[in-house]
Amino acid sequence: MTKPFRLIQITDTHLFDDSAGSLLGVNTFESFCAVLEAVKREAVKPDLLLITGDLSQDYSLGSYQRLADEVKKLQVPAYFVPGNHDDSKVLAKVYPQGTISGMKHIVLEHWHLILLDSHQDGVIEGQLSQGELNYLQHCLEAYPEHHAIVVFHHHPILLGVEWLDKYCLKNADVFWEKISAYPRVHSVLFGHIHQQQEGIKNGVKYYSTPSTCIQFKRGSQTFALEDLAQGYRWLELSAEGLMETGVVRLAKYVGQFQQEAGGY
Repeated sequence: MTKPFRLIQITDTHLFDDSAGSLLGVNTFESFCAVLEAVKREAVKPDLLLITGDLSQDYSLGSYQRLADEVKKLQVPAYFVPGNHDDSKVLAKVYPQGTISGMKHIVLEHWHLILLDSHQDGVIEGQLSQGELNYLQHCLEAYPEHHAIVVFHHHPILLGVEWLDKYCLKNADVFWEKISAYPRVHSVLFGHIHQQQEGIKNGVKYYSTPSTCIQFKRGSQTFALEDLAQGYRWLELSAEGLMETGVVRLAKYVGQFQQEAGGY
């Protein structure tokens, strides 16, 4: 039996140029490193790492360099998409570097991953440009027999949470309509919402992953944090088109949880 292909998704690292930089009581570099250490302790070494946006908190060269230096220690290929806290011009100055590639279409034996940019300059909410949608269609048509995973930062589904849904993928309806013509689209991976969510829309599975730093409180109609430890998502892909996935959290919260936090 063929060994499943194993992916790790980490997201919303929010690193600073200064390794002592903190976000609402969490030293983001410390929590990020703790999550990577947990990945290293896995019984099965991953084949690939996905980083789904908000790599930086301060848009600095140093924050992206710091991430590359630590990710390299995993010794597996790594790929990223930008988030609303990222600066594409600065990203382009740093990556590709080490094990982090700038590739946006990763073709495996039975699967392919299509990485899209939902970032818009100067705003928090997301949008897939016509160019990104055309690229998505091109990739799907190039490998019609492969099972597809589409990856970007912003959430393409509504959570029923007013403050967070304001910053969703604004043209999500266009995205869902676009992929409806391609039955081999298996799932969508995203970050942005700093919490674990999963479900099915139009027959396509979708998954979000806890942040490596702060966690947004699920179901809260106003900004609030949840006292849940940081974590990552693992995914195993079979040759038959089946996926298994789960979330692993750290044994304890890294940092000082701020119950009273009202935003950042």
